[in-house]
Amino acid sequence: MLERPQPPEYIRSLKPYVPGKPIEETQREYGLKRVVKLASNENPLGPSPRALAAVRKALRDTHRYPDAAAYSLRKALSSHLSTSEQVVTPTELLLGNGSNELIDLLIRTYSVPGDAIATSQAAFVAYRVCAQAHGVRVLEAPLTADLRFNLGGILELTQRDPRVKLVFIANPNNPTGTHNTASELREFLKELAKIRGGSVICVLDYAYWEYVSERQGNEGIPDPLDLRMDFSNIVILRTFSKAHGLAGFRVGYAIGSAELFSYCERIRMPFNLATPSMAAAEAALSDKAHVRRAVSENRKAMSFWRKELSRLSIPYWPSQGNFLLVNTRAGMGMSGLEVFEKSLRLGVIFRPVANYGLDDALRISMGTMIENRFALRAIEKVKG
Repeated sequence: MLERPQPPEYIRSLKPYVPGKPIEETQREYGLKRVVKLASNENPLGPSPRALAAVRKALRDTHRYPDAAAYSLRKALSSHLSTSEQVVTPTELLLGNGSNELIDLLIRTYSVPGDAIATSQAAFVAYRVCAQAHGVRVLEAPLTADLRFNLGGILELTQRDPRVKLVFIANPNNPTGTHNTASELREFLKELAKIRGGSVICVLDYAYWEYVSERQGNEGIPDPLDLRMDFSNIVILRTFSKAHGLAGFRVGYAIGSAELFSYCERIRMPFNLATPSMAAAEAALSDKAHVRRAVSENRKAMSFWRKELSRLSIPYWPSQGNFLLVNTRAGMGMSGLEVFEKSLRLGVIFRPVANYGLDDALRISMGTMIENRFALRAIEKVKG
């Protein structure tokens, strides 16, 4: 009798990424007409009207294969990112089907099974999923007491294990919303450059950069392009899924060394970005007013939630993203999963974060003010 084919152990033991619960599924499951989703850090304003118009125009050519080189989008991004002090050339950009594909490409290009990446506990789960799917070990430093990345701990892991090839730092981090300061990050990068001749790649995940309000001084979040001028071993991840409101189009990009990316391009699948997605992203870049409005609405929502959570004596962690991590155990006497399940029955989808090791917390994405008020009423009813 023939034995059934079996994948490697690292595939059998892999826990897949679980996305936020869809609105339609919640409606079917609980028989609800109205459901508000504040679970996936999406832009509640949606895409720019310019992006939608560009998509409608691009649909006429979808019988043709996409431009595999993404020439027009690369050129637009290069112009958008370049300043009088530095130029980001098209060859210093790597485009992917969301940031997840870029994470996967970097790991597959610069590590082999048995190698390792170093990051933090409660970091974006895609780092672990992409690494383990390739047979790469994941080393995690514990969070600090205030739920920030322990950069010293990550350095120690990198120094101790010679097979660490990449380090992943999310700033701010998802799901905690916390950040590492300019002074901390610069010191970290200086020390990292001393390890194995500076060959360890540091991936700086700046998915929420547009929302960041603390950008000044040593205690703010540093501009990643400024860091790039001083450190050659960094890769910066950015996305159109958050402030630009294009999560459904799946467009992410990385900024880094042209030589480093030339090897990633060898394994990147052709046509990884669809024609409408590239058109939407390029048009979204030109609509700066839409991004400013999204950021403004996010700050209003943040102010609302901070005020109301404080009124209800529910603690939360400071956030530089478009979401808040709430301490449900301290404020409501139950786990994040319990609050999530009770809220579903009231027509609100939050995000439990037990899979990040944060059993007693819940992540709340910022919505429109109508959505926020509806969701707050659910929190009040669950709290009792």
